[in-house]
Amino acid sequence: MEKNEVKIGDKAILFKLKSYNAGTIDLAELIGDQKIVLIFSRYFGCPICQVDLKELMTRKTEIEKKGAKILYITQSGEKVAKEYIEKEKINFPVILSSKDELYADYGLGLMTKEAVSQIPLKIKEVRKFGFEHGEYEGWEKQGPGQFIIDEQGTIIHALKGWLDIDNLLSVL
Repeated sequence: MEKNEVKIGDKAILFKLKSYNAGTIDLAELIGDQKIVLIFSRYFGCPICQVDLKELMTRKTEIEKKGAKILYITQSGEKVAKEYIEKEKINFPVILSSKDELYADYGLGLMTKEAVSQIPLKIKEVRKFGFEHGEYEGWEKQGPGQFIIDEQGTIIHALKGWLDIDNLLSVL
């Protein structure tokens, strides 16, 4: 379950993990250069996560123009992650984590009631795009979330739930 409750004003929890497409990512080395947006998805087979990824890929330049670097965390295994990285031309680091690693470190456990309540609306988007459920690669009850870390390594945005790019941009 949730190990931490990461809040605005907290120092970012550092990690050094391998990504599927950008080598080893050492958060401590990245802090200081620019703001960092941590996006915790669930896994690539999750159709709602596919909707969120589609929006992220459509709007990532808005985040990058604000001077922020995106780090994308997933529970997907290498085979599926590499397929999505290639198919979607993902150029930001995609990092593997289990529910007991980064998700727990950042206080993302069970999906929030608000995230659950948004599922029917999100399913309409899934149907609109024709997405289907892929491989089950993560904890089905895993809550997604987003965090922004400033140049001093402080959390300036913490949101549990599905991707909300407008909210991210308002903080950047």
